[in-house]
Amino acid sequence: MNSTQHARIAGQEETMRNGSISILLVGENLQRCPELHRWLDNQRLLCECAASYQGACSRTSRRQFDLVISEYQLPDRTAFPLLDLLAGSPATLFFSRALENDFLWLLMLDRGRRCIGAPIVRSSKLHGALDSVLYTIETTRELEDLADELTSTPFLDSVSR
Repeated sequence: MNSTQHARIAGQEETMRNGSISILLVGENLQRCPELHRWLDNQRLLCECAASYQGACSRTSRRQFDLVISEYQLPDRTAFPLLDLLAGSPATLFFSRALENDFLWLLMLDRGRRCIGAPIVRSSKLHGALDSVLYTIETTRELEDLADELTSTPFLDSVSR
């Protein structure tokens, strides 16, 4: 993602959704995918960018991400070790592969769990796939918040009276 696109997305901070979704984009070729950037703009989501595997490791060591979208082939190595790095975390991970006139996307982790046999998604279907991921993240957060509320001490005290 170039600095203009990153600044445009970052400039929408005031209009972001509540409980913002944290996104990490890894790789240089993702800036060539207009479908991805349209989806990010439409959802009013901020994202961080890393050009390499080392950059992704540095960012994930400092912050937890909900969604990581990485090119498979990065300048310093493949992105495959991201699977082990993010396994067990709340992150959803997609690998991408740039083709001449398109991208292929493969869901590798869904909320930290490996996805075996997930279908390959072409860019024309990317919006639907990412909308589904976003819905799952938001729903899971709502359920976690409700569970926290139900297990909080004041709630339990009021029920036991």
